[in-house]
Amino acid sequence: MSDHHHHDQLPSGARLGWTIAFNLAITIAEFVGGLVSGYLALTADAVHNLSDVVALILAWLGAKGAVRPSTKRSTYGLKRLEVITALISAMSLVVISVFIFQEAYRRLIDPQEISNPVLFMTVAVIGLIGNVVSVWLLHAERGKDLNMKAAFLHMAYDALSSLAVIIGGIVIILTGFTLIDAFLAVLIGIMILYSSYQVIKEAVLVLLEAVPARIDPDEVKDAIAGVRRVRSVHHLHIWSLSSNEIALSCHICLDEKDFIDGPIIIDQINQILHDRFDIGHATIQAEKFDCETLDLFHRRNHSE
Repeated sequence: MSDHHHHDQLPSGARLGWTIAFNLAITIAEFVGGLVSGYLALTADAVHNLSDVVALILAWLGAKGAVRPSTKRSTYGLKRLEVITALISAMSLVVISVFIFQEAYRRLIDPQEISNPVLFMTVAVIGLIGNVVSVWLLHAERGKDLNMKAAFLHMAYDALSSLAVIIGGIVIILTGFTLIDAFLAVLIGIMILYSSYQVIKEAVLVLLEAVPARIDPDEVKDAIAGVRRVRSVHHLHIWSLSSNEIALSCHICLDEKDFIDGPIIIDQINQILHDRFDIGHATIQAEKFDCETLDLFHRRNHSE
């Protein structure tokens, strides 16, 4: 069975290193600019950028851990590490969005004057440029795994929030309508929550060992049962080792006269699983019992 894990295509340290450096510089600049000018949307964007730095560091740690070899204790290696780090990263965004909503509410109740328009506009433009560069650096890596997807979403939504900050700054300078600051902060918070939801949902499903969304278990079972000389299939389990690696285990029932060819039949099933469903870790047990009775027994036990 061929290996399709694509470990050699993990994001390079240079890409992540430059992205971390860009966002760390942006964070410091926006914090200072937001505090000096009193522009909450800029401060919210700085907090978002700080989470980006953490997300990227977690992405680097997750990528390193995911390729570590298996051990006697960790028989699959640390493949789930990239899912765990992605979940931590996404959950941190939820906490940040709550903070932003609280600050926006205070501004709506007690509007504050915003000063130094040149300063906050300059910082906001620098932030947008840095975020666009970060999105460009991570664009090629976004589909590799859940961890890099989380990091890319951080960058993409932060670029959008930086653009919103600039638009809000222009409105304030031209009209003096400072309440738009709070409205933009809420908009940024909503974008953060939206970007987090899909990552959290996917990570939790992986950790709960649910069947991956792209896999139809009935279709997999029919494909296995359709292999010549396979009488029935039971104890079928499908789960994710990581965001892009799927594992499967099942029992197949064979007639006694076909049992000697069990390894050949299992090889055929493995090839089908690999080619049709991209399942690379399959454990298949062949049995020569009265499978129909056995399968009925298992279904009854599972229903109780």
